[in-house]
Amino acid sequence: MSGIVPTFSDLSFYTTAAGQDKRYKSLINLFKEEFDTEPEFLARSPGRVNLMGDHIDYNKFSVLPMAIDADVIAAVGCSEDSKVVLVNTDKSFQSEGFELPANGAVIEIDKAKHTWGNYFKCAMIVAHHYILEKFPDYVDGGKKPLKGMKLAFNGSVPTGGGLSSSAAFCVTSTLAILRANGVKSISKEELTRITVVSEHYVGVNTGGMDQCASIYGEKGKTLLVQFKPKLVGIPFDAPLIKPHEMVFLISNSLVKANKHETAPRDYNLRVVEMAISAEMYAKHFGLKLDKDSNVSTGSMRDFMDKYFEVYLKEDAWDGSDIKIGGKRLNEMLALTEKLFSEKEKEGFTTSEAAEKIGISVEEFTETFLSKFPVKYEKLKIYQRSKHVYAEALRVLEVLSLFQSHSTASDGDSFLREFGRILNESLRSLDIYNGSVTTELNELCDISTSNGAYGARVTGAGFGGSVVHMTTVDKLPNVIKALKEQYYNKRLPDLSEAELSEALVVSKPAAGSCYVDLASL
Repeated sequence: MSGIVPTFSDLSFYTTAAGQDKRYKSLINLFKEEFDTEPEFLARSPGRVNLMGDHIDYNKFSVLPMAIDADVIAAVGCSEDSKVVLVNTDKSFQSEGFELPANGAVIEIDKAKHTWGNYFKCAMIVAHHYILEKFPDYVDGGKKPLKGMKLAFNGSVPTGGGLSSSAAFCVTSTLAILRANGVKSISKEELTRITVVSEHYVGVNTGGMDQCASIYGEKGKTLLVQFKPKLVGIPFDAPLIKPHEMVFLISNSLVKANKHETAPRDYNLRVVEMAISAEMYAKHFGLKLDKDSNVSTGSMRDFMDKYFEVYLKEDAWDGSDIKIGGKRLNEMLALTEKLFSEKEKEGFTTSEAAEKIGISVEEFTETFLSKFPVKYEKLKIYQRSKHVYAEALRVLEVLSLFQSHSTASDGDSFLREFGRILNESLRSLDIYNGSVTTELNELCDISTSNGAYGARVTGAGFGGSVVHMTTVDKLPNVIKALKEQYYNKRLPDLSEAELSEALVVSKPAAGSCYVDLASL
């Protein structure tokens, strides 16, 4: 369902509607208890699981996620004053309130004081900029003050679970702020465009896959998220496998991946290392790159495009021809082996990296190390480069596999090939990207030894969740093995409710929407 973010009149958009009605009513009751009034509307955005293509979205390479039923919902009302009040059904998120700037300026975030309310402020910043950009007639003296708001939130996406809880929260919040301030309709393309940078305001250098998957999700469909020539989510049907139905199981390692706290050594550092890599390649071949990375330098996709278009004088690749993309990515992998010496493959110091690009340490620091906080001993440029180009190639391999098996009568052959690609991705994320923990590897080993055809970390990693691919008939044995060999041993005090939340069978779900209050 492309086009405008929809409004649903009931909860049938969930793949499994059981319990959702009770959840929504509890949220509305909380709103009424806290604010002594009825909410005006409901906004919602889901989490996502990424099937293939991690740590390549901010390099502008396509990825293959799907939205899931787990989501963030908000009951929303407007205030007569300029105060914003946030409450949550999860009492570990304490109520927060703040005043909007009296002069109508865009709100600022105190990064030294990290609270869940800062993520709401991220949404407020991008929504406010959008209103100023698109509705100049509403602007008084160049500024438009936003309305005060009252919001109650409920989230079923586990925090730090690698299923994009922060993106779901930011997109839901953006939808709420826009409608409260008179923007009754927004396209999925525009909502994606403005929300992809939302988390940057709290210092997390995200790419764009999470927001795009949350917004463009469709019930029963996986997504191809493309970043060039423009950011868009393209829904498509997963293959119908016979005789047994393919199914995805998500297991939460319960190792929290708190991007805000660990980003300098983990997520942000990967973004910076890959931006440095693109400029090293470009320097070697005398190419000037567009400033399309998250740190306003060249991206690894842009280097590949310039290498073939400018250096080799070949036609541009729009990302759709799998054969052309595969050939080019294989050549990038060959270049990666040639470009770095054995010593360089071990890593670069700051001065060594600056020298290879041909700039001073001061210029290097200003260009790569000043926009977002990073910490490192050595920059692992070779390893990150190898992961990005190989992972982008695996996305194309999965697309090709899906296209050639729209209905797979030889289901076992398809499942084994898909499983092989998933397992290779895990190995690359572990060895070359360094984002796989011991716990995540253990979950993958257990499932693939007990009926899963393949398993890999999904999302940023450094904790979080694993996606396992199996079939309906093998699923009970996979779940049994994970419970006995991982959760019961590592986390023996987990309640049955907590265990059921940690193991979720997932089908592709609907994306961002509003929900009609009259239906509840």
